[in-house]
Amino acid sequence: MSTQEDTEAIARQIFEEIWQNHNYDVIDELVAKDYVLHDPSMPEETEWPAGRDGYRQMAEMGSEIIDGPLEIEQLLPAGDHVVIRWKQTGTHVGEMEEIDPTNEEVTVTGIEIDRFENGQLVETWQEVGMIPMLTQIGILSEDLFSPEAS
Repeated sequence: MSTQEDTEAIARQIFEEIWQNHNYDVIDELVAKDYVLHDPSMPEETEWPAGRDGYRQMAEMGSEIIDGPLEIEQLLPAGDHVVIRWKQTGTHVGEMEEIDPTNEEVTVTGIEIDRFENGQLVETWQEVGMIPMLTQIGILSEDLFSPEAS
């Protein structure tokens, strides 16, 4: 397999095993010890551990906040990088920072660029559509985004 085929296969395995099946035991195999996440939606004051522990914490937290499947909508391999557009639809069942569960149906989307080395995920740049989610659970008003609000 070429590097591009390897990275695509590993990226799909991460989504399937960790994000869909909640099999966190594979993190040690698929995620590098010194993994780094770049995500502006994560609060700066949150002490997010680096490495595998941080990745595990992020994956567990994600499954506790929204009860619903996470799906790959598009995956584009490019050498040692993979670009993924994903969507999660489900119920907001877990606390998110200071926001209590609302039990509202939500759809969250994201785009990430993952970098791989030696068969492991080493770095992620991620953008998550938090504003639409906060609108769906009633934290932000849809009126904020109407043409009349400008």
